[in-house]
Amino acid sequence: MNGNENEAVRNDSIVIKQYITHTQFAEINRLEAICHSQDGTNLKLETDYRLHRPKSAEPGIKELNEFLYYADGELVSYLGIASFGGNAAELNGMTHPDYRRKGIFTRLCGLALEECGKRSFDKILLLSDGKSESGQGFIRSVRGVYDFSEYRMRLRGQPAAERSGLVTLRKANNGDVPGLERLDVAIFGGIGEENVLPEEEEIRNEITYLIERDGTDIGRIKITYADSSAFISGFGIVPELRGQGFGKAALREALHLIRERNIPEAELDVEAKNANALHIYTSCGFQEMSVMDYYQAP
Repeated sequence: MNGNENEAVRNDSIVIKQYITHTQFAEINRLEAICHSQDGTNLKLETDYRLHRPKSAEPGIKELNEFLYYADGELVSYLGIASFGGNAAELNGMTHPDYRRKGIFTRLCGLALEECGKRSFDKILLLSDGKSESGQGFIRSVRGVYDFSEYRMRLRGQPAAERSGLVTLRKANNGDVPGLERLDVAIFGGIGEENVLPEEEEIRNEITYLIERDGTDIGRIKITYADSSAFISGFGIVPELRGQGFGKAALREALHLIRERNIPEAELDVEAKNANALHIYTSCGFQEMSVMDYYQAP
């Protein structure tokens, strides 16, 4: 988050939506670039996910996820609600540096929290770059309670990694959804993103792989491919097989797939207190790039 304002701005408009359009996608990305260039703030907006967020299959379902504030037709503040499994909501956003301390972000956050209250989330999390003074100040102002931190890690150049042959990666298809849901329960303790079909995600270069050992699915990993980078997410091994080298072997297989596409770097997020995962990533050459702090909304 990047906020911290106190007084209202007049004659502006708020747009609240379930899904963003391509135009709003571009506006949000422009605003993010301005904030980053001004103060180096890193955000976790997941704009690609938001643009392609699966539309509800149930008529009449209208969950409001996108909160946009315009001044004279220009997007100057944005906040989004995201949920990636486990019935937790993540709130993250930003305000243009010239429009901070005017009560804008406070207003958007209030509307978003009101929406979250209607949806029976078990937990509502406010996100902020650990180095963002305005983001941290805003969360203090609303009395957010620290929960955990997450590292954004990056591997550049991707040095050759020895492939152990312990596991193989198989691209998931729509028929694998029940198995992926079972893995989500075993690995993450809840249902993940399987309302999105793997073959539909692949159209957007988001590919989910099943991690197999002797023909048995023991984990999962997703790679989102772009021209200059790849992002690794949804990665885990079933608890009973952890600590046996399968996670590191799977990561090396994933890096091999990325290297085959001549993509020069890879990124991922990992919870700071997850020492085992941190060890796997650093041993494969990943380095910490930034820290995202998570706070529970009061």
